[in-house]
Amino acid sequence: MSALPQDIRYGIRMLTRSPGFAAVAILTLALGIGANTAIFSLVNAVLLRPLPFPQSQQLVAAFGRTTQIQRSGISYSDFEDWQKENRSFTELSLWQSQSVNLTGQERPERVRGSFVSANFFHLLGIAPAMGRAFLPGEDEPGRDRVALVNYSLWKSRFGGDPDFIGRHLILNGSDFTVVGILPADFDFPVDPDRDEIWLPITTYPYFSRDRKVTNLIAYGRMKAGVTLAQAQAEMSSIAGNLAKEYPDADGQRGAVVMPLQEFVNEDLRPLLLVLFAAVGFVLLIACANVVNLLLVRAAARGKEMALRAALGAGRLRLVRQMLTESLLLWVAGGALGLIAGYWAVPALLATAPVNMPPGISISLDGTAFAFTCLVTSLAGLLSGLGPALQFSRPNLNRSLKKGGKISGESAGPARMRASLLVAQVASSLILLAGAGLMIKTITRLSGVDPGFQAKSLLTLEYRLPQVKYKEGALQWNFHQQVVERVSALPGVRSAAVSQAIPFSGNIGREPIVLLDRPQPSPGQEPVADFNVADAHYFDTMRIPLIQGRTFSEGDRAGTLPVAVINRTMAEYYWPASNPIGKQIELLDDRKPATIVGVVGDVRQRNLDDPAPAQLYFAYAQNPDTFATLVVRTKGDPMGMANAVRQAVWSVDSDQPMWKVRSQESLLERSIGDRRYLAALLSIYSGLALLLAAVGIYGVLSYSVGRRIQEIGVRMALGAQKSDVLRLVVFHGMAMVLAGIVLGWAGAIAVTRLMLKLLFGVTPSDPATFIGGAGILAAVALLACYLPARRAMRVDPIIVLRYE
Repeated sequence: MSALPQDIRYGIRMLTRSPGFAAVAILTLALGIGANTAIFSLVNAVLLRPLPFPQSQQLVAAFGRTTQIQRSGISYSDFEDWQKENRSFTELSLWQSQSVNLTGQERPERVRGSFVSANFFHLLGIAPAMGRAFLPGEDEPGRDRVALVNYSLWKSRFGGDPDFIGRHLILNGSDFTVVGILPADFDFPVDPDRDEIWLPITTYPYFSRDRKVTNLIAYGRMKAGVTLAQAQAEMSSIAGNLAKEYPDADGQRGAVVMPLQEFVNEDLRPLLLVLFAAVGFVLLIACANVVNLLLVRAAARGKEMALRAALGAGRLRLVRQMLTESLLLWVAGGALGLIAGYWAVPALLATAPVNMPPGISISLDGTAFAFTCLVTSLAGLLSGLGPALQFSRPNLNRSLKKGGKISGESAGPARMRASLLVAQVASSLILLAGAGLMIKTITRLSGVDPGFQAKSLLTLEYRLPQVKYKEGALQWNFHQQVVERVSALPGVRSAAVSQAIPFSGNIGREPIVLLDRPQPSPGQEPVADFNVADAHYFDTMRIPLIQGRTFSEGDRAGTLPVAVINRTMAEYYWPASNPIGKQIELLDDRKPATIVGVVGDVRQRNLDDPAPAQLYFAYAQNPDTFATLVVRTKGDPMGMANAVRQAVWSVDSDQPMWKVRSQESLLERSIGDRRYLAALLSIYSGLALLLAAVGIYGVLSYSVGRRIQEIGVRMALGAQKSDVLRLVVFHGMAMVLAGIVLGWAGAIAVTRLMLKLLFGVTPSDPATFIGGAGILAAVALLACYLPARRAMRVDPIIVLRYE
């Protein structure tokens, strides 16, 4: 250690004498380390770091399960039984999220609300910053209506009023008293939209004690020492007992328990892991390039190392000096990479198509810093060790002979350079294959027919306060007036209301009963996507009619209940007969409706999902407080947003609206995560291709320099320039071909990790792999040609005279 400062000073002096070498090496490392630091910050925040709650590893989410739906909601009555009978949890709590109308202010607003059991915040280990949490029993029907408010809403909407506790708010038309303000750093990470108002579960608009109404989610904290498998086994046993006790409602219904963190990040996990693997390959290529640079530099300093050895320096001393210089490069590259990663994280988040879970802070923290330091240290040590060991035992007779210049080089460094080049090419091909598969996926998804025309559609959502619009007739009258006034606006072609629109996330899936056949046993009922729509919906959305008719103005309350199904449902349940006139009902309400029409399939959730069975009921016959307004415009749909808002307010000036957006934006958002991944993989594969090309050029350029005398002799003996070209290019392309073969095998294995992200293409798609190999071979050929052209210009007379 006493000689370490001297080694560092000498290493810095040597690097400053070769600024070109140092700059290329440091920038190469900074690119690889910066990319890894940025992506690791996301992976660490979402997948590795515990949720911001005490003992968060004990928190779980609990769902119902049927043979048709792997994770469904649970009923309030089943939850009460879960609470009484379980021995695995210290607490269980209910949760459901829904928008809430905030009125009585200067302008009606929509806030994001969560409806929870009274013990919810105690379960999470969260205490309010001001006031109190819910008291036991405040989640029971008939109790005083109380609310907790998020810190951000208190600050932004109410100006941080110090006397806010005890204030009355009109929420969904009812008076609530604010009893607490939550901490500034609290957010529940399950809901992608930040929840702002927290209310007792019994004030949820669709609250019911009916066991068939399964619209709630449970969260629990496992007791110390209880494993997930034990909790799952107990909940399955309890669900089995309930199925026997209540066969009509709970028959064949099970329970699913999963870690809360896994539930929070399950959608982001595949994307982040693929990105992390991609930047790992970029770092590998950067390392290989730097090792090759170090090998070349060490070879050029062979005479210096021989002199040091002749003067008494031992092998360990030479290794230490060369490792010190290598680590200096890595430290500089790591520092620059940290800066690049620090700037890259906000850019990645700003361009991401989906928001990160609320409450999860993403930044370049101590863990990311430690990861970067660890990667820098290990990679610097390992990459510097190879060249140091290769050149720390010089051949003194050979290196110190007069002239000190020899042709060719020892086999060890040559093999190492060739191996590193093969690894670079293989890694580049894996990245190119991954990017190609994602680009092909996006192309295939963009060509999928969603079943409607998204262009020129404006959408918005609203929810009527049930206190003000108690009866179905009042609710439908409001919706009808809105459609009429919006339809009359200049620039509007048509308007309609439905409960859900494609890609909004509002579509429901319900068990159904087909009345023309025997009813299956409880829990075995078929399921279908369920929606309600008015008479103008199918025309406004441009969903084609295949058979029969759609809804009409005559389909109203008091008339024969009617339904419309999609093509998939008709072909699956009535493959050889006419579905028109058949009767169908939802299992929960058992109100039979007659099928009057068949329409085209519509992709509701994702473009890559096969069209499920789909069922529409007439809105006028099934009114509800929630509605999505769909407006087909003559021009830019967002340009009509303000006029449409005013039309709604002309019906009720206290009615908030939200999610005002175009249907095209919803369609684009449905594939946004994969488009984002494709873009990043394209950037990383382009960077890898550039680094690989530089590596190929560097290796061949050095090889040509070492073989100048050999080439001169060949040309003196009659070799033509074309022979020299073939010699150099074949030498380079042989290594490239080996890398392509190895990369092809690696890509077949690695791209299987992307299976869930692909559509219309297999992980081992031959066309994609051949295309990636072709691009790589073309770039490699250019990189081989440049050193070959230099070799072709060798003058044998000058070379031989010098020798």
